[in-house]
Amino acid sequence: MTSTSPGGQWGIGDVARRTGVTERTLRYYEEMGLLLPARDVGGRRRYDGGTIDQLYRIRLLRELGTSVADLNLDTDELPGLTRRHLVDLDSKLADLARARERVRRVEARLLEGDQPTADALLELLSALPADEPALTRRITLLVYRDIAAGHAYLVDVLGLAPGPISFDGDRAVHGEVHAGDGVVWLHREAPEHRMVSPLTTGTVTASLAILVDDVDAHHARVAATGAAIDQQPADMPYGVREYSVRDPEGHLWSFQTPLPDLEEQETR
Repeated sequence: MTSTSPGGQWGIGDVARRTGVTERTLRYYEEMGLLLPARDVGGRRRYDGGTIDQLYRIRLLRELGTSVADLNLDTDELPGLTRRHLVDLDSKLADLARARERVRRVEARLLEGDQPTADALLELLSALPADEPALTRRITLLVYRDIAAGHAYLVDVLGLAPGPISFDGDRAVHGEVHAGDGVVWLHREAPEHRMVSPLTTGTVTASLAILVDDVDAHHARVAATGAAIDQQPADMPYGVREYSVRDPEGHLWSFQTPLPDLEEQETR
């Protein structure tokens, strides 16, 4: 049961449970004048949409290293804050990827039968340069004749998260969408690099597969828009339930959910 009111307001306990921010911290933000929840007739705090927006800004700024004393919610717009948050997360992911690669190399030495002492292991780690190049993130690039229309379709129909679009005058020249932890760049046609849309060739040379929580529910929502379903949902021999759809320029997208028996085998 929740104490959310019909007007979209939450009690302090609800907010604490749903955000992970303790009630003590919420009261501290209030004492600092950063968060000003309304009070009902009984004197209880009520957090509405505006207050939740303020809390989100506070937590983002704190995550980005801003001290409480330097918080200024009036000077930071939400799109800019979330972009800074993404840049910060991408930086942390890159650092983790580099650290993982160092550990992987140590593991490879161990699997070859080399059993170093603690001192030797420390020397091995210290010999790995901190700035060695590592694969830190994948970016998929697809070519579109109409980037703006392609961007709108991927967001509105396929449900991908919108990223920025860059324009040269009225023409979109670059777009981005996000699929989970991956990003897809929408690139202009560039015949000089032999990069053209499937509309130009009538064929595709690559397709994307995206994991979703419920492939049948995703298919139902996409099919209801009249999208060009290429293959209905089906259990595949490689361990996923999958369906495929083509976007208006002919790119083939596959959406998948791992089959339960495969997931059970992987957890044993």
